[in-house]
Amino acid sequence: MITNRLKKLLLENNMVIDYKISSTEFNTKKEFIINMYQSKGYESINDSLILFLGYFLNKSFSARGNNIDFTLEKVLTNKNKGSYSYIESCFDLKNLIPFAMAYDDYYTLVIGEDNSVYAEGFELLFYGRDPFEAMENLLQGTPIEAFKF
Repeated sequence: MITNRLKKLLLENNMVIDYKISSTEFNTKKEFIINMYQSKGYESINDSLILFLGYFLNKSFSARGNNIDFTLEKVLTNKNKGSYSYIESCFDLKNLIPFAMAYDDYYTLVIGEDNSVYAEGFELLFYGRDPFEAMENLLQGTPIEAFKF
């Protein structure tokens, strides 16, 4: 859910999104999102991820020197189901799904089965318990916790 805090952070960073998406537009985006993921072998897509991407799909933002890109075609180019099995086993995570690129494409944002969001790259950074909280923390440049491989 887009909180007032997230709206404020988006505004402070000159990021414009449409907060009033019609059900027809949302359903079209939902179908596109599900089809994109299924084409890469992802079967179960988090409802919170679908809702989040309903607002941010194919958008790209820059905040605090961090470029965040939600273009699914780009994110999924080399990220088939199973790409994260090593990370899942090391950190006891399940069904990681990529959904954005961050920090000039050095990190991939992934969401787990429990809706937790991480940035995966040279390390694993925990950003939030859901994509909306993670977006707030990304805009502030503050991960909640860092894990080394």
